[in-house]
Amino acid sequence: MIAQHKIKVTCIFTHPIRWVPFELVAKYIDKSKFDVDYVILNEGDPMIACLKELNIRHTVTSYPDYSNTPEMVKFIYEHLIENQTDIVHTHWFAGSLVGMQAAYYAQVPVRIFTREHPSIKYYTRHAASKHRLIWECATNVIAVTNKSKQGMIEDGIPENMITLIPTGFNVSEYQNVETSRIEQLRAKYLGNHQGPVIGVAARYVRWKGVEYIIEAHKKVLEAYPNAMLVLSGTTTDRTNLDDKIRNARKEDIVAPQYDDVIHITEKLSELPSHSYIEIPFEPDLFALFKLFDVFVHAPIDSIQETFGQVYVDAMLSRVPSVITLAGSAWDHAVDKENAWVVDYKNSDQIAEGVLALLRDTRLREKIIHNAFLCGQQYDINNHIQRLEEFYVYQLQKRRK
Repeated sequence: MIAQHKIKVTCIFTHPIRWVPFELVAKYIDKSKFDVDYVILNEGDPMIACLKELNIRHTVTSYPDYSNTPEMVKFIYEHLIENQTDIVHTHWFAGSLVGMQAAYYAQVPVRIFTREHPSIKYYTRHAASKHRLIWECATNVIAVTNKSKQGMIEDGIPENMITLIPTGFNVSEYQNVETSRIEQLRAKYLGNHQGPVIGVAARYVRWKGVEYIIEAHKKVLEAYPNAMLVLSGTTTDRTNLDDKIRNARKEDIVAPQYDDVIHITEKLSELPSHSYIEIPFEPDLFALFKLFDVFVHAPIDSIQETFGQVYVDAMLSRVPSVITLAGSAWDHAVDKENAWVVDYKNSDQIAEGVLALLRDTRLREKIIHNAFLCGQQYDINNHIQRLEEFYVYQLQKRRK
């Protein structure tokens, strides 16, 4: 039996950009059953503002470099001991590396990390030994998609440690988008544009497959000369880009992010300038997606997007999609039923899909309807229920 006090859950992570799913969990988890606090490893983390607004306890520190790992583990260990934490839940590599070690030494009964990246055969930023240290200190692992679970098993994480709990979305935010918000963004980005709008939400990194979407847009323009390609979420800062690249090469630093930006920019230069627009960041994605007639997301292989959310963003926004299978798409996409599925690196098929969805009203409406119904499974209430039940069950199991 669990003692009558609230279950104390400490979440540990850091992320450089706003990550709405974390905010939703902080907002909707049952505060009458769970006493949740956060350890944030970056003083500039956007999550801090959300925690302040929700009046949730949080500790902020700085973890600037992996050479500081011992000090950070000690800091979190002391926090967990003082807090008498029952469950530690970590996200992202940095949070998991120090959080799992600290929780292990503090003998926290339930030690969970959610892994968002693919198999370590492909995610090579950190030594495999560091990844193994994380799961050897953990009692449980959460996978957000079946593809991420598959990658964990390939890495050697025991399958009985892994539980699948998909990411949660606030479905009502996609449904209740005021017309004024949509029209404000239409005026801001599209002006008086008349013609179909093909939407993309992807950073300028090659594995996102943006270059193949650009190539496909050339073919779409042949049929719809007024079609507009909206490239959103690029996070591309071209300020002094040439100087940054020059300096990186002068110092003999490999700068793949710059090379990818240059490559995609060169591909864009092949399009008429009036046929596309770039949006580095737009916070109101709910209104932005309402501008799209078709959404395209085309990662170049199956191992990417293990945590990708844009597939679900499009489904809940009622925008028909042309997609390759990656991440959560493997869990729900059915070709010609709730999406138009294409092969990797195939601009001809992407163009074919876009044109079919623009021309065939019945197909378009069928896909929109089926995709929206499919998207309901990702409602935040389902996520919270599964997460709370998981927390309670795992704690009961270890306290018997």
